[in-house]
Amino acid sequence: MTQQKTNRIAVFVDAENVTNWIKHDGVRLLMEELNQLGQIIIRRAYGVWSKPNLAMHQAAINQAGFELIHCYHPVTGKNTADIQMTVDVIECAWQLPNISCFVLVTGDSDFTPVFRRLREMDKDVIGVGQHSTLSECVKTSCTRFIYTDDVIKTLASNDVLPETLLAPQPLPNSQATLTLAKADELVIAHLKASTTPINASQIKTFLKQHAADFDEKHYGFKTFTDYLNANDAIEVSKSGTVNFASLAKPIQPTKKTDVVASAEGYKALLKKHNALPDHADILKTIYKHAVALKDVCPDPAQFRTTLFGLCHKTDSNISKTTVNKAFAYFMVMGLVHTEKAKGGLDAVRVKKMTLKDFLLKSDKLVIAKLLELGKTQAIDLKAKEIKKLTLSTISKDSIKKLIGE
Repeated sequence: MTQQKTNRIAVFVDAENVTNWIKHDGVRLLMEELNQLGQIIIRRAYGVWSKPNLAMHQAAINQAGFELIHCYHPVTGKNTADIQMTVDVIECAWQLPNISCFVLVTGDSDFTPVFRRLREMDKDVIGVGQHSTLSECVKTSCTRFIYTDDVIKTLASNDVLPETLLAPQPLPNSQATLTLAKADELVIAHLKASTTPINASQIKTFLKQHAADFDEKHYGFKTFTDYLNANDAIEVSKSGTVNFASLAKPIQPTKKTDVVASAEGYKALLKKHNALPDHADILKTIYKHAVALKDVCPDPAQFRTTLFGLCHKTDSNISKTTVNKAFAYFMVMGLVHTEKAKGGLDAVRVKKMTLKDFLLKSDKLVIAKLLELGKTQAIDLKAKEIKKLTLSTISKDSIKKLIGE
């Protein structure tokens, strides 16, 4: 793989202005996201660390690799942390030109000039803060803006929920502007246009340019890398701590001779478009566990993690990737929904139906995909051959009616 230039990142946190975000594990979650973008060189958190509301979080922030900068407030009511942080950010930008990306976590509007100055210095800037006048002012000066209040907006109570539920995910029933199929189409086209692997973070930025609300969590993926890995047409590789994506194999325009009127020809075409479920027996096993899962999982990512634990216990050959693909397939089938659990929490559920109906629904989805592909390329559909791909007891005559043979 061609050697790629790795982003070097500096992170500055005005801790006194984001205590609620820190309380809800915001620091760890931000670090997980930034580690996918490049190498984090500087990590500093500013505040009066002797204050009880900050002191209780010192250990966790320190374990995340942060240098804790203690800022004395000689005058009551005055916050000197933001001043110290501003000085350090600008000083770092001037003295360390190899730092290409600055991440500023704050809720203070006084930082607006800092964001602008960094952009003038040709730095990538990621702002992290709550929905406010600040966020609206600086968004145009940022490469990206992450909202801290997304961490807690789905929680019914900040004090009584177990730690495992405190994850900054959007509501499971949030609707994305981009469909999963459209997002896949854009990514494939973007990768096809490049002669070298592309930084995963750049691909996500590209998708956000098409739909500002793009978030892989809308489709049930915990991270953007999980989303990329679920697509068989994409190959993900690592250079240091940074993920790069490229096409797994060249995608050539389909010719009439490419799609033979046979089960194998249809199968190859469906797999190319990630529209054929892998391993029918394993898919049925995963579905049985999914409908039986009664744990309160407020977001798809946690549901998938719990589902993998159940499936892996039954069959150690079932991998996380297989479970992720199956869950994504359930979403395409329209089986994933949310319902209210005890305590008013949203709980992700997979619709229960008889195995017979589930397999029939899956077969009809596959046939519908073949018909859709037939609108843009030459495919000679034969019910006899399609029948060989089906999982249910659907008859050949029923298939003929569906395809108009």
